[in-house]
Amino acid sequence: MEINQKINFVFSIEFKKILEKMARKDKSGLKKIEDQVYKIISNPFVGKPLRNVIKNYRRVHIGSFVLVYKIENEEITFADYDHHDRIYKKYSFI
Repeated sequence: MEINQKINFVFSIEFKKILEKMARKDKSGLKKIEDQVYKIISNPFVGKPLRNVIKNYRRVHIGSFVLVYKIENEEITFADYDHHDRIYKKYSFI
């Protein structure tokens, strides 16, 4: 898989904590997240744009979970990952 060399990416503190927890408890889930991260880096606009409170963010579904990220200038910030029901309540934009 080719990675877009012009795009920088960072993980939020929250997202790093989630990845660390997944590495300990759910390696297959971590692999699914990694696959989506590579897809997003290759094509940042693959995710659906969000609205309301977090309108500058995008999301991709990984099963019943949602990966939330933001594109600013030439940088992607991976912000959060949680179950569909919880993530939308967390940001209260339903």
